[in-house]
Amino acid sequence: MIRRRQKMTGVAAVAALATMGLAACGGGNEGTAAAEGASTEMVFTGAGGSYQEAQTVAFIEPFQEETGITVAQDQPYSLAKVKTMVESGRTTWDVMEVDPYLAMGENCGKYFEVLDLEKIDTTGVEPELITECSMPDMKSAYLFVYNKDTYPEAPTSWMDFFDVEKFPGTRGIMDYPDQGALEIALIADGVAPEDLYPLDIDRALAKLDTIRDTTTYLTTGAEQQEALESGAVDMMLSWPGRAYGAAQNGANLGTVWNQAMLYWDGMAIPKGSTNLDAAHQFISFSIAAGPQATLTENTAYAPINTDAKPEVDPLKEQFLPLGQDGGTAFLRDMGYWAEHMDEAVNEWTAWTTG
Repeated sequence: MIRRRQKMTGVAAVAALATMGLAACGGGNEGTAAAEGASTEMVFTGAGGSYQEAQTVAFIEPFQEETGITVAQDQPYSLAKVKTMVESGRTTWDVMEVDPYLAMGENCGKYFEVLDLEKIDTTGVEPELITECSMPDMKSAYLFVYNKDTYPEAPTSWMDFFDVEKFPGTRGIMDYPDQGALEIALIADGVAPEDLYPLDIDRALAKLDTIRDTTTYLTTGAEQQEALESGAVDMMLSWPGRAYGAAQNGANLGTVWNQAMLYWDGMAIPKGSTNLDAAHQFISFSIAAGPQATLTENTAYAPINTDAKPEVDPLKEQFLPLGQDGGTAFLRDMGYWAEHMDEAVNEWTAWTTG
């Protein structure tokens, strides 16, 4: 699944310039890396768009400068492409941005390398976000965002998201089963976060039926932001990065952090990478406190390293999971989605087209 970021525009050019610069200058530490017989190049594949631009600034450029390892870039990441690479014996990617569930279950060890944690410094990294084949690189939440002009009396819970009498107006959700709608429907229907999984999909869809006539279904992050900016929706199950972008452009938005569902993205190494040492080194560098702080300063996603101290303005802080939930937020169960994605897609498709 590729999500939340528009198509990349400048990343390829940045990577090409970085590569030419290192070739011309020799790269500060490239000679040392070569002398030690280590890789002097690797390929990072991300989601593209502004997020990969931010990763270039926070991770790739300083990593190249510190190590002399040239990082070429590709996009967008794709499990299907990884499978093709691995099955053909021609893996050309070394580190890939992933939704963690893509690198779990039978895919871990088959299409992705089991990470060697002796080669990755996980100091400060939240341990519950680490899986056998992926390392977290940012944290965010599926967030309740609403138009403050529409609702002077602020909603406070997912129950309010489904209360069309007290809070009339248009809702917005993503038209995918794995983007939070099933979980928040169950929460609104009285299921405790600790009892969510395995999801009762039928019950969730029945709850979603209660707002079906007042819901707009979105397919891209750009659509989310435009809908919030234009006022086409009054409340949304939102990606915080897009909501923050809308707020930057003048949308008067409020946020409800009560029972927000936290998620994270990660990095994984496709099976058969020919630059394993460089790949592990890159991941280790990217999850350190400094690069993590820089990433947050250039995005609306929180660091996964508790030692990171990003400097953010109050507007951005509103959209970062920094404890505003009062302890009510819960982690998405990536293992569930690794095992049940096909089932959920089939039921969601039948519901949306029925």
